[in-house]
Amino acid sequence: MDYIEARQHFADRLRQFRKNKSITQEQLAELTNKSIEHISFLERGERSPSFEIILDIAKALDISPADLLDFDQLETAGDLISTIGLNTVSSPSVELVDETLAPQSERKSGLDRLQSALEGIRTMQRLADDYGIKDILQDNGGKVLQVLILLGLKISPGREGNDALDAEGNEYELKTINRALNKNAGITTHHHLNREILAKYRGVKAWFVAIYDSIELVEIYKVEPLILEPIFQRWEQKLETVASLNNPKIPMRYVKQGERVYPKNTLSD
Repeated sequence: MDYIEARQHFADRLRQFRKNKSITQEQLAELTNKSIEHISFLERGERSPSFEIILDIAKALDISPADLLDFDQLETAGDLISTIGLNTVSSPSVELVDETLAPQSERKSGLDRLQSALEGIRTMQRLADDYGIKDILQDNGGKVLQVLILLGLKISPGREGNDALDAEGNEYELKTINRALNKNAGITTHHHLNREILAKYRGVKAWFVAIYDSIELVEIYKVEPLILEPIFQRWEQKLETVASLNNPKIPMRYVKQGERVYPKNTLSD
């Protein structure tokens, strides 16, 4: 069993157990404090699970982690770890493996740089924990952390996606976009947008959309739901004939109608 087969094997087991328990993806996302998109990625075999999410899913489904991994399918647990590509959160040290095509000196240099970078990531994760972000390496966690700190917000516990709260308990929708990948891309929303999610989008105090160029923050816009209402109405019309919409986009021209809160507008703008 190779890497892709093992990851798909996990995905199939996850989907089977979830359906057997009559739990929806939305419910599982809430129980594991992950986004619906993340659960969907796992069930389609498009994302490798971390040790934490395996344990959280097993607890939510009231099964053992071994049930999800099905050790009997592989010769040893070590085979599973090396095959499925599980994402470890951190380790005290990282060692080189024996089989590789790169020269020893090149690997040693890369390893030293990686070890130094991991120390910074662990420090950043401890900071992220204070803002309700469980993993800065998933779901744009590092970028969301930066936006939260700049805006003085925290992740809303128990809510899917990147919903945030201010000190007064007002709710906000957070979105990040990387213009280096596609300058004309719209803002992604939800893979299964339905009436309930649409009501949530309308009910937040505002949307904050952070625009990045690779990892560099360029701008943040505050967009009132009223600005997005024409889009919401079009979605609502489509939802009269279908149960959900697959990730409808918000064009950037609507975002630019909002208030640019970072960097602050100046007289020279």
